[in-house]
Amino acid sequence: MRYAVVGMALALMIMMAPAMAAKNYQMEGNDFAAAMLRNTISNLEIGNKFLDVLNAANDSATVQTLGWYVFQNLWGIAYGGLVIAGWNNQITATVLDAIATNDTDLTYVGLAFSYLGSNASTVFGNPNGDYGLAMLFKNQTQVLANTSYTYQAGETILQAYARALAETMVHDVVALIKLAKAIPAAFT
Repeated sequence: MRYAVVGMALALMIMMAPAMAAKNYQMEGNDFAAAMLRNTISNLEIGNKFLDVLNAANDSATVQTLGWYVFQNLWGIAYGGLVIAGWNNQITATVLDAIATNDTDLTYVGLAFSYLGSNASTVFGNPNGDYGLAMLFKNQTQVLANTSYTYQAGETILQAYARALAETMVHDVVALIKLAKAIPAAFT
């Protein structure tokens, strides 16, 4: 259903495109920076909530009764990830070997890096943050220093970022300790 709505919206936009006046996208850099920072903070909060769920699942009476040890079994998930990553690495190496023997593909790779390198200032910006990605990061530092940007009522973006980062450190350390405690049971 969601894809149908998106498809209909795109079709409507395409049909209306000739009637719409084309304009270049433009907005305040600090507003974009605030959106980026809010996204980072919410990602940290989601990560913390996920670790809270893992802890609650591990401590659940039902899980304990069934003998399902969440942190011990996370090592099994890590193993599965390593297996899949190993096969993915083989796929990537095979593709890179094919690129290395094809002049057209090599030309495209060379062009890609040449385009990026010759446009480094445009893409990455300058040390003063006047343009490029550096400008976006400069805007983030300005937003962090500006108390008029809030994350939620009574909390500036800087306060929210500091809180979420500190909470993430605690959550990560607790999870690491529990994973380390599960090593003897996971590996025989």
